[in-house]
Order: sequence, then C-alpha cells, then structure tokens
Amino acid sequence: MPTRHRRRSRFAFLLFPLIFGAVSCYFVWQSTRGEFSQEARAELKAERSAREAEFASLVTRRTDLQDRVRRLRTDALDADLLDERARAQLNMAHPNEVVIFHDERAGATARLEPGVAVGAR
Repeated sequence: MPTRHRRRSRFAFLLFPLIFGAVSCYFVWQSTRGEFSQEARAELKAERSAREAEFASLVTRRTDLQDRVRRLRTDALDADLLDERARAQLNMAHPNEVVIFHDERAGATARLEPGVAVGAR
C-alpha cells in the first residue's frame, strides 16, 4: 500500500512568526495611541486639572452663596445685603442716589443721575 506524504508548503514556517508579529504590532499600537495609552493619559491629566480648577471655583462660589444666605436669615439679618437685594429685585433707588449700570457682556457702563427714574436709561 503506497503512502502519500503531503508536501509542506514553502511558507508554512512563516505563519507563526507573522501571526506573532501582527499581534505584537497591535499591542504596540494600542500602547502608544489606544484608549489607555500615554497620549490618552496626558489628555486625561489635562482634563482632570481643568475639572479641578472648575471645582475650586464652584466651591468658592458656593461658599460665597452660603455666606449671603447666612446673612439673609432672620436671626442674623444684614441690613446692607437686604437693602441691596430689595433694590435689585424691585429695580428701585432713592431719589438722591447715583446709580451706575454695568453691562457685563459688553463691558459698558451707564450713569444715572439723581432724580431720573431707574427704568428710563
């Protein structure tokens, strides 16, 4: 009975090194430019520092607001703050006061002389 021997391909010995090289290239690529790479880590650090700065400003703002709320409570009422808030809410001023309007968006200021109504700018 004759036996048939299968002849090995010329490129069969390259199959394992090519697969190993492709997998190695994939992992090298992912370590440099993937989701968990050094570049992504630097971007995350920058985003974290921006968020920490935003958090610090929000904590400062919250502290200021808590202080204003504390001064508006009935047990320790601050007359100046109450007067300021009433004027801002009611859009009124005393007849002998000089009111200076400041537009935050444009950076412009307008001056209102005594005796002129607040709504008539």
